[in-house]
Amino acid sequence: MALIPIEMAPTHYGTSAGEEFTSIGGEQIMIRPLRSAHRRAWLALALVLPSVLIVGLKARRPLTHEDSKINNSEARQAIWQSDDLWTKHKIHSAVLRDTSDPTSVEVVLEPLDDLSVPDVLVYWSLELSGDDSVPTSAVLLGTFRNSKPLRLQERKAKGFLILYSLAHQSLVDTASLESVL
Repeated sequence: MALIPIEMAPTHYGTSAGEEFTSIGGEQIMIRPLRSAHRRAWLALALVLPSVLIVGLKARRPLTHEDSKINNSEARQAIWQSDDLWTKHKIHSAVLRDTSDPTSVEVVLEPLDDLSVPDVLVYWSLELSGDDSVPTSAVLLGTFRNSKPLRLQERKAKGFLILYSLAHQSLVDTASLESVL
């Protein structure tokens, strides 16, 4: 194989002291003005971004945990309580009625033993499906958290409470509300 020398135009990449040179495309590149513009842009960002963050944090509305009416235990009256409502697990269940709104019914669930199942959701449904899935007509009440009141949206709350693990895609447990309300 023969070596064929290829002549290339000399380039001055990496020059310092703000020298102007011609790049391969023939454009003039000015290093010092670009560097100073870049430095000014970064300095402006370093000053503006933290101040925007602080102003945004101070301007946001305070986070409310829940309705004060829901958190007020005097506004709710226990209708029924049981530890034996669920078929597979020991879960203390309390059905509460809001004294200011008699049509409102809430369910509070507290596990007595460890469920050890991730991502549990609570559904309410009029009927149970035959397989290990949630019925299509089921209503999502919320996530299963200790002592969190879950509002039943139907006036007649008879039906079933369903615990469903989103991670395992399976039913965890069911409870019938037929004898409760």
